[in-house]
Amino acid sequence: MLNLAVRSYCRPFRKPLRTHHGWWEKREGLILRLQDDQGYVGFGEIAPIPWFGTETLNAAKTLCAQWPPQFLPATIAAIPDTLPACQFGFGSALRSLEAARDRVPRDSFGQGVSSWTKEPGPWMCALLPAGEAVLDAWLPFYPKGHRTFKWKIGVAPLPEELQLFQTLIKVLPADTRLRLDANGGLTPDMAKQWLIACDAAHNKVEFLEQPLPPDSSLDWVIETVNTFQTAIALDESVATIKQLRQVCQHLQNRVIYVVKPVIAGFPEQLYALCTQYQLDVVFSSALETSIGYRAALHLAQDLWNAGVPRHALGFGVGHWFQDDWETLTEADLFHRC
Repeated sequence: MLNLAVRSYCRPFRKPLRTHHGWWEKREGLILRLQDDQGYVGFGEIAPIPWFGTETLNAAKTLCAQWPPQFLPATIAAIPDTLPACQFGFGSALRSLEAARDRVPRDSFGQGVSSWTKEPGPWMCALLPAGEAVLDAWLPFYPKGHRTFKWKIGVAPLPEELQLFQTLIKVLPADTRLRLDANGGLTPDMAKQWLIACDAAHNKVEFLEQPLPPDSSLDWVIETVNTFQTAIALDESVATIKQLRQVCQHLQNRVIYVVKPVIAGFPEQLYALCTQYQLDVVFSSALETSIGYRAALHLAQDLWNAGVPRHALGFGVGHWFQDDWETLTEADLFHRC
């Protein structure tokens, strides 16, 4: 039998994060602690983003409040698809508990999660701010090994952003690449202008992410994907496993899928879907704590080992927070909340 303990957290950003969805001032979520009869412990995280189509934080709290005091692992499998962040949180907590039983080090990802956090290297994409601040914001990250950067677009008038883009690709070193994330904030004509500009940048742009809103993306992508050299990626359109399955059945590997594991659903189901279709996947952060982050990294390693293409991971976001949580163990972080 298993026992559950839950803690809420609230992490203010150093500065509000600006996206097409609006300003984001703080990250809120839940930390889960599972313990079995032998005393082994595992941790998970529930970190919903409702505007990406997940449940609300209140819905997650309701589920946890109604959870039985003692339960079998099979209870977790009954969490419905309407609660994908809860599915990931409980599912990854169970994986963490099983690893503890098997005495598998939780820092066994690649060179070790801890060392990769301290020395991110070229495999980690750093998130840059929207607007003019982007022109200098990449400078602290380049000496640390970052060579891939994500820039939020679709938050200012198109001519202004295109002009900033032209300046940015000139100041960035030759060995760097950009990911442009519109968060669904473009029209088809605006997306076409961005793709023309990206093609003219001579491979400086890795992909244009989620140009159109999810409800109008699929037909447009099918019509557009082979027209330009620059790759198109989908994010909000494939936020959950259910959405990812529906889209990839139409597009297969014609696009790149930017997946936030922490809000997608059960880790095992996500692994099965990505390997079944050998999807071209980029794992990306949902601004989670290091508990969700580490669970996502382990899943990414499992997929890489299974032959899924490797891309720089979109988890270079720790600098957006004003706390020291990245340095804490899972147990210390749970007790800090």
